[in-house]
Order: sequence, then C-alpha cells, then structure tokens
Amino acid sequence: MAQAPSRCINHPERTAIARCKQCHKPLCEKCVKKMPGGVYCSDECYQRMGSFQDRVKKLDEAPKAKLSLGKIISRVVIAIVIVAVLYYVFVSQQVRSGSDLVNLIKSFLP
Repeated sequence: MAQAPSRCINHPERTAIARCKQCHKPLCEKCVKKMPGGVYCSDECYQRMGSFQDRVKKLDEAPKAKLSLGKIISRVVIAIVIVAVLYYVFVSQQVRSGSDLVNLIKSFLP
C-alpha cells in the first residue's frame, strides 16, 4: 500500500518537498529555508542544530577520562586481596596439590 505524500506543516494544501534537518517537520517549497548543511524550517532550528553540532564536536575533542584516583586505589586493593588469598592458600596452609586445595575448601564447608 502506497503511503500518501507528506503535507506541509504550515500549508496543508501543499505537498512537502523536504523535512527540517532539526525538527523533521514536513515543508513545502515556500517554507524551506536552505542553509549551510541542510534544509531548515526556521532560523531557530538552524541555530539549534549548530549548537548541537558544536556540543558533539567538543565532546569528540575532549580528552578521554583517565583512570581516576578511586579506580587506581580500588584496583590496588583488589590486587592485594588476591595476593593475600593466594598466600594464605599456598603458603600458610601448605597446599601443594589439587587434592590439598579440595581438602582445604571442604574444611570450610559445614
């Protein structure tokens, strides 16, 4: 089933030939404002699109966040805990084989 052509938002009797790049409203030949970068329905939409594109460009150019102090500290703490657990299992409990490890785990279970 063919879709009926869009009608201009300001002139319903006219067929829309384009849509505003910012708000996507259908526009007829009379309402189209050709500006750099596309077709707009108003100067306001053109300015909004420009502002949006400027924000996107700033975000793209912004330096990516490096590891924060909190992330570094949490990773160091996790590494220390892992080393402590491995030390406990393999040195202080004298685990030398897989069966020793299984027996150690069983000793903690009810």
